[in-house]
Amino acid sequence: MAVDWPLALLAGCGTVTGSTDSTGSAEVIYACHGTEVPLDVLANGRLASTLGENGQAALRGTEVSPIGDPATWRVIEEGGERVALVRPLDPPGKREQGSLFTHEVRVIERFGPPDAEGRPGWHLKKSSRCDLKRVLSGLHDVDITLNPAAAPSGNGVPLLVTEGECVSGRTADGRIRLVALEETTAEVRVVIGVEPVNDGKPQTCIGNPATPYTLELAAPLGGRKLVNAGVHPASEVVAP
Repeated sequence: MAVDWPLALLAGCGTVTGSTDSTGSAEVIYACHGTEVPLDVLANGRLASTLGENGQAALRGTEVSPIGDPATWRVIEEGGERVALVRPLDPPGKREQGSLFTHEVRVIERFGPPDAEGRPGWHLKKSSRCDLKRVLSGLHDVDITLNPAAAPSGNGVPLLVTEGECVSGRTADGRIRLVALEETTAEVRVVIGVEPVNDGKPQTCIGNPATPYTLELAAPLGGRKLVNAGVHPASEVVAP
């Protein structure tokens, strides 16, 4: 079973040989393409089979496809204007950047022309498959893989970092930031983000290239596992 240990907790373990976390916050929040998904919802949230009047009406909304077994979905939010659901994907799907689609999120909202009751009708706002990424204040999230074109040297681990936001196809050169690093005798857990492009120009979504980046450790990686702790559940960093 995958366990996503809080970085602050790991820092207190006796096996930690080195750690750093530049966030300055103990609270860790994850999101699916901008929709926050509390970890408590994943573990203990209401099942979609318990949805009330608003939720049931939302599921009958425009462009809302059947959700299948409601017992596989958890309720993020149910209100008079917005309903949001999440479910784990089994099995997960793999993206080109090496990350996994681990969850699916549906967001249904009231908007558009009024219905028979004089209120905007329910419409599908978002249907996304994603990996749940840690929300990093002031930084864009990334996908991380090993760099198959470069060999480890000394304490350095060659990575490829792909920015998740639209930046007109730019590389992340000079903008990659190491947010957290936890080294133990068994594994290395890392969180990486990218500073936004602040040139005042509109950014297009044409796909971003992977940017080579060398992660410097306190000791050679050796046989230790490299883990991306910027996603939930945390996952091993592998080659694309």
